[in-house]
Amino acid sequence: MSKKPTIKEIAKLANVSIGTVDRVIHNRGDVSKETTTLIKKIMNELNYVPNTHARNLALNRNFKIAVLLPEHKKGEYWSEPIRAVQQATADFKSFGVDINIYLYNQKNKNSFVSVSRKIFDEKNDAVLLAQVLIEESKIFMDTCKKKSLPYILIGSIKNEISALSAIGQNSYQGGRLAGELISFNQKKGTNFLIIDITKAQNPNLNVKERIKGFKSFFTEITELNYVIDSLIISEEDPKLLEKIQNKLIQAEKLGGVFVPNSKSHILVKALKDKKLFRIVGYDLLDKNKQLLNQKKIDFLINQRPYEQAYEGIEYLYKYLGLQQLPPQIVSLPLDIVTKEKLMYY
Repeated sequence: MSKKPTIKEIAKLANVSIGTVDRVIHNRGDVSKETTTLIKKIMNELNYVPNTHARNLALNRNFKIAVLLPEHKKGEYWSEPIRAVQQATADFKSFGVDINIYLYNQKNKNSFVSVSRKIFDEKNDAVLLAQVLIEESKIFMDTCKKKSLPYILIGSIKNEISALSAIGQNSYQGGRLAGELISFNQKKGTNFLIIDITKAQNPNLNVKERIKGFKSFFTEITELNYVIDSLIISEEDPKLLEKIQNKLIQAEKLGGVFVPNSKSHILVKALKDKKLFRIVGYDLLDKNKQLLNQKKIDFLINQRPYEQAYEGIEYLYKYLGLQQLPPQIVSLPLDIVTKEKLMYY
């Protein structure tokens, strides 16, 4: 096993002093651009990792990272980001990083306000969040900006409010991908249905983009005379299943249904085991994975929520401890998951 490279070795290879290398590592300036580039190139070639732990101890400084997410049940979408945060808590604890989780009721805007206020009151150094409640999140992020509190967004690649980074997928392309999956090898004149099952009357910008992308895909294959219809319905509607069933009965020559969020399992429940068309949905919830395994769902597009959260924490740690700026946009690949691929997730 090769010996870990040292600052002294890097300085020798770059023909500079140890102090110059140290200034580059800790971003303290007073080093020319050419020398900085050379030192960073050598560090990358040697796979040099600064001993941030020792530096933080020397500075007697720990970092507190807040994670602001919705309350949820086990197996639901937000379980994976929380699992990633728990792993990151263990991984970065020895580097002087404490991670605090703040959960709010997404059906109650006051809950978001009161919970998010604690992040400021408890003197956190950075924040990881998802923009679920749109307006309330904007106000919170604006306050972060005013207080110079760095934050990273997950679940979106639209970075419009001075976030350090936005980590997610291209929702528009995800919708186009769903269109390709659902229409493959379908007959001319086939109808397709979008069922958007909303939650707590909260507009989901990603879902809107997926629907937009889905419809866009079909505008380019007009010669096949495909017809797109849609149903938008609240998950809290007492006649939810009945209305879905009625919509399916009314649809003629139905070749597939696209569910642009994690609610595919509700559609399958409405079918009562009479699946006669292709289903494309989103997210590897426990319920969805079970139905995919039973071939009651054909395709699921995975957003990689675990990776989004873990990378977000890692970027915040590097920003706080190493003064390394993360990429402004981190666009993750669109994962197509089928029954045969499910064993890998």
